[in-house]
Amino acid sequence: MKIIGVIPSRYQSSRYPGKPLALILGKPMVWWVYEQAKKVEEIDELVVATDDERIADCCRQYGMNYMMTGEHVTGADRVAEVAERTDGDIYLNIQGDEPLIEPEAIRQVLHIVLDEGVEYAALRTKIDERTEWEKYGVVKAVCDLNGDAMYFSRAPIPYNFDKADAYLLVGLYAYTRDFLIEFLSWGQTDLEIGENGVEPIRALQHGRKIRLGISDLPTIGVDMPEQIPEVEELIRKRDGLS
Repeated sequence: MKIIGVIPSRYQSSRYPGKPLALILGKPMVWWVYEQAKKVEEIDELVVATDDERIADCCRQYGMNYMMTGEHVTGADRVAEVAERTDGDIYLNIQGDEPLIEPEAIRQVLHIVLDEGVEYAALRTKIDERTEWEKYGVVKAVCDLNGDAMYFSRAPIPYNFDKADAYLLVGLYAYTRDFLIEFLSWGQTDLEIGENGVEPIRALQHGRKIRLGISDLPTIGVDMPEQIPEVEELIRKRDGLS
């Protein structure tokens, strides 16, 4: 069983161009993600997947393994290209804008695939604040009683925040190789596009299940430059830096 961790990384972003190279305490964001993922002993190979030479230069400078890919509309499609070109069994999609991702969260989503025999797994975290639930940038997840995803949306779902638990989707996924290659062949669906690129919806529209574990491990997905000072402060506290 070979497990490959992939950090899909693109330079262009409508809200934050050059985000993977944004400096956090003097190091690029993608480096922080890579260092956290390196702590997961179960990963046999770790690679940054990009189509941009500037990110490749950064990888060479910091000693990070990387692979040049074609252009892709989603991170999952980029990970799927890596799966086509390598011989792993399980692939982890570790988002390049999660510099505080906990290694234990990566292990958790990995073991859902390994231990529960599913082909696609992700994590969800309970939303405690109404303002978080209302944010466009926070993808909300609704599951059935078995923990399988029913739908994802940027809209605030479920409708009544005070009557039902709300969960956000953590930007961390695990898939089998066979599933990933099939996923790439489908292309984007109407609902995936309608939710502005919420890629797991593609699997749901094709009738496939996504098992969502519940995690209470803290993480922050960086969407805008003004979040960098908050991330830096959290890293200082975590690592005991002055």
